[in-house]
Order: sequence, then structure tokens, then C-alpha cells
Amino acid sequence: MLHHVKIKAEAEKRGIPYEKYGRQLIWFDEFDGGQLDMTKWNFARTMNGLDCEYDNSEKCCRVENNELHMQVLKSSLPDKAYTLSEGLTTMETMNFKYGYVEMRGKLPFRHGAWPSFWMKSNTPFKKAHYMAEIDIFEVFSSDRYVVSNLHKWVTSELHVMLPGGEGSLKRAFEFENYENLNNEYHTYGFEWDEKYMSFYVDDEMYTRFPIDESGEFGEDRIKGMEGFHDFAYIIFNNEIFTNGRSWRPEDFVLTDEDEMPIDYYIDYVRFYQNPEKEEVKFAEEIKAKKAEIAK
Repeated sequence: MLHHVKIKAEAEKRGIPYEKYGRQLIWFDEFDGGQLDMTKWNFARTMNGLDCEYDNSEKCCRVENNELHMQVLKSSLPDKAYTLSEGLTTMETMNFKYGYVEMRGKLPFRHGAWPSFWMKSNTPFKKAHYMAEIDIFEVFSSDRYVVSNLHKWVTSELHVMLPGGEGSLKRAFEFENYENLNNEYHTYGFEWDEKYMSFYVDDEMYTRFPIDESGEFGEDRIKGMEGFHDFAYIIFNNEIFTNGRSWRPEDFVLTDEDEMPIDYYIDYVRFYQNPEKEEVKFAEEIKAKKAEIAK
């Protein structure tokens, strides 16, 4: 109860909406403290480019002008082409099951860019036999689209993605007026309950994936939707398509003609839940659960 009272007071002080979609504010970061709050975030190697140098210092990920700035630079190392930070996550600080999370940001919609806002279920609370991946959005070297998706992972060799094709669920949101998109801020939201995962741009829901039995996908070895009911954590990446990637569509790969740096700005992240039927675990509980498993 004390947590909710404190959060409500902070929200009122900062002018942050305390309620949204029938839920209450549980956790937020407005990036207005002058430096990254490491009680809320941790870095993790969520993706990997063999020709990339990963640097988690303020060189590639910093708080400035009351926002988070993730930046890709040319590398000075002879065997690396680019320098960028690892994924910024709540893996060690906040795992949750159901709720609504949104961010406001300015994304790099340009050739070679691969910024993302996504989630993974490989927490100490995981019950499913596979890991769920929820891509709230990815920008695949595009000047106008964000794309959402669901995946199931057992190993890197045993993996399935929500199938596409004719008649499939809508995956992409296309901005109608995209000519100045690189310079615009938009709000990206994700709503999750026991039946659906819903995806928003500027408060418009553009797609909804069922996560009950009706949404089943995958071959026999990865059957079941229980992974999408496991606790998960937030991840932000400012990744890129390079020759050192295992998956690199030829038309997406950066070239020497592409301008650098590549900038990804996040104004805020806000997370809402209904405490009566949705759950969240913070750092102390996460640490205790990991210690219990390690015994």
C-alpha cells in the first residue's frame, strides 16, 4: 500500500497520469535525474553483432535533456565497425505479468537501423518449457513502419514465430505522413491481459494477438500458449543491421554511405496495472527467487 501511495504522490507532483485503461501507475522513469537510474535498469547482451563493439558507458547510452539517448557510433577498434550499448532492461529490477506499458520516443526510421521495444520471459518465475518473446515494436530499416510480433524459443535452433501470410493478424503500423518521422515523437503502448496482447501507436490499437488456446502457433515441440502468461521484463535496443549479423537481409545492411550516428531517444516509460489481478516483482523479490533456485 505504501508503494501505491508514494507513486500516486509522485505522479501528481510530476503531472503524470495516474490511471490509464482502468489501471494505476505502478512504475515509471521520466529520465529527468541527470543520469541513468540503475535501481530501475540493467544492461544485458540481448542481441549480438560480431562486428560491433558493445559499450554501456555514457558514450552510447546516457540521460540528457530529460530523456534517454541511445546512440550508435563508428568504432575506433580495427576489428569492429560500430559501437553501441547492450540492451537496456528491467531483467533484474522489474518483472511483471499483465498490465499496460508505454513509452514516448523518437526512433531512427532510416536505412540500417533496428531500434526496438520488446520483452522476454526468461525470468526466475518462468513456468513454461519455452521462453516467450514479445516484440512491442521493431523498426526493420524502414522509413515508415513499426512491426510487432510473438516468438517461442527453446534454443536458437528450436524457435517459432507467429506465422505470417495471407489472412494473418496485422503486424505492422504504417505512419501515413512519414516524411519527417525521424524528427517526431510518438507514443508506443502494449496492453496485456489473460486473453490478449494489444499494441498501440499514439493511443490507437492497431493489432491484437490472442494468447489463449485460440492463438496457438508452432509445431508439436513448442505447443501451448503458457509462455505468454509468464512474468516478463522490458528491453530497449538501438541495434543495427551489419555484416556481422546472423540475420541480415541484404537491403538492410549499413554501408559507408549511411550517415552516423544513429540516435534513439526515449522521453519516458510508464507502467500501469490493476493490483487486484495483475502482478509485479521488484528487485528484492527477483533476487530472492534467483537465490532460491540456486540452492
